[in-house]
Amino acid sequence: MRRLILTAIFAVALIAPASALATSTSASAGGVHATLSYSGGPGITTKNERLTIEQNGKVVYSEPVPAKGCFKACAPEDKNPVHVVDLYGDGSEDVVLDLFSGGADCCTIEQVYVPSAAVNSYVLDEYDFGNAGAVLADIGPKGRPEFVSANGIFYCQFVGCAGSGQPLQIFEFSEEKFVDVTKQHPRLIAADASRWLKLYHQQPADGEGLLSAWAADQDNLGRQAAVSTLLQSQVADGQLTAAFVTTLQKFLSKHGYA
Repeated sequence: MRRLILTAIFAVALIAPASALATSTSASAGGVHATLSYSGGPGITTKNERLTIEQNGKVVYSEPVPAKGCFKACAPEDKNPVHVVDLYGDGSEDVVLDLFSGGADCCTIEQVYVPSAAVNSYVLDEYDFGNAGAVLADIGPKGRPEFVSANGIFYCQFVGCAGSGQPLQIFEFSEEKFVDVTKQHPRLIAADASRWLKLYHQQPADGEGLLSAWAADQDNLGRQAAVSTLLQSQVADGQLTAAFVTTLQKFLSKHGYA
């Protein structure tokens, strides 16, 4: 009888839903080991998310992952959502989580955990990168990784969402917050502008959305005169309306471009 009971328990365990099983993913560097654990998901069924950080084998942080701006949890965005990197370039390792809020056309959230001597633990800041997402990469010249993304305020602004252009936007993490350093990377801005202009000529139906991204990139390069010249020429050719140009220029000015 005892054997039958044990066999039955084992069978139930085998058919238990995957959502009941715990999942964890980790990353390590420079004596820092970070583990994200959760059950269910990944996706809107994610629950019981916890981040644990160890320094040289000692647990210094272990807390639930905040879910601000998310459905019930900010779910892991992919199979490797945990990064241990030196965001400040000072030899001290920090922890970054790639998370997803859930929902259509939304939203990548980057959470950063940096060591703080004041609390002898880690402090958190986060940024919502919208549907554009963000890539953590060292693009120079400071020898520290940046968050390479696009400006989500342009999404669905001038045309249908699928045809929207979103100009380059780059952040670094400094003084425990995300700082926009896009203008420090003119080569990448120029490449992005060139891409949008090419798409504008290829996809005229989405012209207003694509050209708005180009104009924003050009403004970041200080080329307002070139923007005005092209926009007016497109109005003269009947490709754009004067009303759109006025709306775009006001939008760019409002958001710190023109």
